[in-house]
Amino acid sequence: MQKILCKSTIAFLFLFSGTSVFTQPLNSSFEEWDSGDPVDWASSDDFLQVNGITQSSDAYVGTSSAQMEVVTFAGFVYPAWLWSIDDNGNYHPVSVKYEKLKGWYKFFPLGNDQLYIVVTMFDSAASPVGGGELAIYIPAANWTEFNIPINYSPGTPDPVQTLITIVLIDSSAQTNPGSSALIDHLSFTGPSSVEQLSSLPDDFSLSQNYPNPFNPSTNIEYTIPEASFVQLKVYDILGNEVAELVNQDQSAGTYRADFTANNLASGFYVAQLRAGDFSKTIKMTLLR
Repeated sequence: MQKILCKSTIAFLFLFSGTSVFTQPLNSSFEEWDSGDPVDWASSDDFLQVNGITQSSDAYVGTSSAQMEVVTFAGFVYPAWLWSIDDNGNYHPVSVKYEKLKGWYKFFPLGNDQLYIVVTMFDSAASPVGGGELAIYIPAANWTEFNIPINYSPGTPDPVQTLITIVLIDSSAQTNPGSSALIDHLSFTGPSSVEQLSSLPDDFSLSQNYPNPFNPSTNIEYTIPEASFVQLKVYDILGNEVAELVNQDQSAGTYRADFTANNLASGFYVAQLRAGDFSKTIKMTLLR
């Protein structure tokens, strides 16, 4: 959660859907595998007994990603599918109306094959309350980020589970054997509450996170003396982005952003603040 601290004795509560918090689906970077299948994911291999989903050492984050390939078996062509269904047969849990699903991919299509990604949110009654989709046609030999906005029906409750579907298929059902894609580092970003309490700072600043070292959560405080477009991101020691905490216009104030390092390894991380022409970084230490 991100808070704004000011001098006024009256507190006002605002909701900003553009403020992002970091979370992940289960086994979101496909680091865990069992008998050739990604843990907590269902795949076309489970149902068709083909080998269209395999573990790849070519990863955006960590040591592995999920490779999807259209394969031929017994004279038939089989598209490659992944579903966010855990090992107990349940959809992955969520807790709020997240703003978007993002992730990273490489794509090597043949013919008119496409990489199609759908995210659906469900409430406690297993009724859909929101979703989004993306069709990718353009080849990508390098790791490329995708973002899927999630739209919700007005007045619906917060979701409690999500089904992410990733499929490599031709839109005309003439899928081409040999088409392939890599998927890695999926995450949700979403709304958080903002509390305004008091007055304006004099300068831009980014304070050292606290606690530091931390496990698994820490707070990052910063100030902006004037309305600015603000980005606050966290990177690993190799420069890979692991979290986007803020990416929006903000009014002047002192802010505190909460960062939870779910599924990240122990080590050094860097938080970078950009606001107007101001830029500063701090080093943070995660100890498990």
